[in-house]
Amino acid sequence: MVKKSDLKKLNSIMQEGNEFKNLKEYNKAVEKYLEALSFIEESVKEPEERVEETTNIKSQIDQIYSVKIIDIIETASSFVDNADFNSAFSTFDEAVRIADKIVDKDMKDYEVKQINYLINKTKIEESLSQGLAVKEKKEFDKAISMLRDTLNGAKEFYMEDLEDKMIKKIENSINEIYSLKVSILIEKGSALRESENLDGALETYNNAMKLIHNYFESDLKETDKKNLENLTNHIYSNKIKPLINKGQELFEGNNFSEAANIFEEALKIAKKMYETEEKKSEIKNINSVASGVLNPIYLEKIHPIMNKGKELIIKENYEENISIINEALDLFDKALEVANTMADSTGKNEKLNEITNLINKTCKTRIDYIKEKSIHRIGQGDYEKAINDLYAAISVAKRMSIAEEINEDLEYLKNTVNKVYLAQIEEVVKNGEVKLKNKEYDEAIKIFNNALEMTNKMYLTHEMEEEINRIKGLVYQAELKDLVDRGDLSEELHKYEKELEKLNKKMEYAKSIGDPDRRFQEMEQIKKTIDKVFHSQIKLLVEQGVQLADSKKFDDSFKNFEAAITINESIKSPEFKNLIAIKYEYKLKLIAKAQLEIEKLNYDVAIEDCNKAIELDSSFIDAYFYIGIANNKKQEYGTAITYFKKSIDLSPKYAKSWNHMGFSHEKLGQLDKAIDSYKKAVGFEPKYALAYYNLGNAYKQEKQLDNAIESYENATEIDSNYAHAWLFMGYAYLEKNEYYSAIQNLDKAININPDLGKEIKSVIDGIKNSVENLNKSLLEKFNIK
Repeated sequence: MVKKSDLKKLNSIMQEGNEFKNLKEYNKAVEKYLEALSFIEESVKEPEERVEETTNIKSQIDQIYSVKIIDIIETASSFVDNADFNSAFSTFDEAVRIADKIVDKDMKDYEVKQINYLINKTKIEESLSQGLAVKEKKEFDKAISMLRDTLNGAKEFYMEDLEDKMIKKIENSINEIYSLKVSILIEKGSALRESENLDGALETYNNAMKLIHNYFESDLKETDKKNLENLTNHIYSNKIKPLINKGQELFEGNNFSEAANIFEEALKIAKKMYETEEKKSEIKNINSVASGVLNPIYLEKIHPIMNKGKELIIKENYEENISIINEALDLFDKALEVANTMADSTGKNEKLNEITNLINKTCKTRIDYIKEKSIHRIGQGDYEKAINDLYAAISVAKRMSIAEEINEDLEYLKNTVNKVYLAQIEEVVKNGEVKLKNKEYDEAIKIFNNALEMTNKMYLTHEMEEEINRIKGLVYQAELKDLVDRGDLSEELHKYEKELEKLNKKMEYAKSIGDPDRRFQEMEQIKKTIDKVFHSQIKLLVEQGVQLADSKKFDDSFKNFEAAITINESIKSPEFKNLIAIKYEYKLKLIAKAQLEIEKLNYDVAIEDCNKAIELDSSFIDAYFYIGIANNKKQEYGTAITYFKKSIDLSPKYAKSWNHMGFSHEKLGQLDKAIDSYKKAVGFEPKYALAYYNLGNAYKQEKQLDNAIESYENATEIDSNYAHAWLFMGYAYLEKNEYYSAIQNLDKAININPDLGKEIKSVIDGIKNSVENLNKSLLEKFNIK
């Protein structure tokens, strides 16, 4: 024990240290704390007390160093703001020296990491400042080169946040320098335009546009680009006007061939213009003048090309010869190219439609031929040749005059290729699932990874993404099952708990940072890392919960799910929160338990489990359904109907609820409602043998024997071994006095289930005797006559 007098002395020393700390006289504060350490070493004899007290004081000293570092960093930041980078770096060096004195390793590492972060950030700011200084000297190329190096360094530094304001600042600075260079070129181009050197002006504007392409995306880029496009188009318009005038003169002088050449040249120039309203206006103007001159000449060129192609596709079985197909398509493509140069007119549109229809028809004929071959190969299981055929068809489909994104044939072929690969992948995955079931986890993971590699051959579609996610889920499942089986899960969870302790400690340090921006940034980063650890914990807890439930250890399983839900509530980051379907897995296992409890006649326990599932998901149909089943078993039919209705409200076509609700009504003597419910069940699920059987029983009780027999027949058509359906159909015939049919159906029931024969043997024997007696009586009467 520490003496009271010693304790008083220690507290006095510590108080003095705290006062120096509050006055920001950190060195004196540390001296006092070191004095307190020496005092403890001399005065405290009990080892445990001595260790506890010294640890506490060392922690206090570390906190002083941390606070001192914050003050030093604030001083360094003011140097940076004034562009005094040398002083800033010297100050940061002082902060590193202080950090090196910290005893707690985690705290020291944290502080050193933060200081290094600020040093590197300052280097970027210094580099930016140097680049801007070179810009002011009008050494633009050198400035751009320096700033691009700065930007690369910044992107590497801000790797996790490429939208950081420093990166944007550097990009904007580079854009501004490029804009200055563009302005110089525009001024030069405008001077050339004024001197009527239009080609020289265009070349200069083109060089300026190349510079604009180097801009980073920004409003400045769009403004400079639009301005340059307008200037360029204006020059093109000036070049087009004299050509149109000359073409019109030649046309009026009957020099059609020369006029056509002139209009063609005008169109070529117009097509060089940037996409603006001015370009559309120029092309429309040329077309309106030139269509009557140019189009007849183009049509004369097109007809012989098209006719040659048509001759090829009228040959018998031409679709089987790829050489003929390609030759025909080449000819039609050539005709299409000429048609596209025609001046816009109705005649041009008609010709384009005619050629594209020929191209598409030729491609479609070849595609249909290949599709038929590939389907045959798929049927034989020759997947490799089928895929080769489909790729050949895809190459033809790409030649169709339809944009790929709306080309239905191309889409169909790609989907078919994916389906073939999916069939192959499914075979591989099944092998992996067998290994997984047999707990051969390493082999299973290897097989699943092979299946993942096979997906690389598929076309990128939603279906492909789903398959990749499914296989990744299997890999993850195998890895976790391996962990659980090896008993490494608790060790893994303990590892995460230790990681969280470290992160919480870092969070406390981060809260003490004076700079608000830096404090916010650090705290947000730590929160995100904490959420990532929480996410990993949840994955392990959910997998263990699933496996425990599968082993019927439900109490332990549900504790895991509850723990996972609690941890999930602590997650703040949207990218990690609710990422794992905890409640989904939990509710499924609750229903699995409820079904077992019903089998064990523990109906109230089953209802509790279902109500817990409803707490997790108020729209979970199965939970309401099994509460209904449990209440039916308890003979509380009215309550059962209430819950079956709730499940039907959520899913009006849920046939099982309609069927069991019908049973509840039947037990309450509400046969009309029972019949309506059973009819709804078979209406929504036509292959529902049990519902047909129940419907037959309800009709039989209502003495609607023909309807009952029809319902029993439907049940036996769905399930030919449905012994009770055959049995009660026999009874229905018996009630109709159709003894022969009754005997036939009752015999079928006994053949399927001999145990039924013990119950109904006397009935059948009685029917057979009655029939024999009737036959004997009739014969006697006939013989008398």
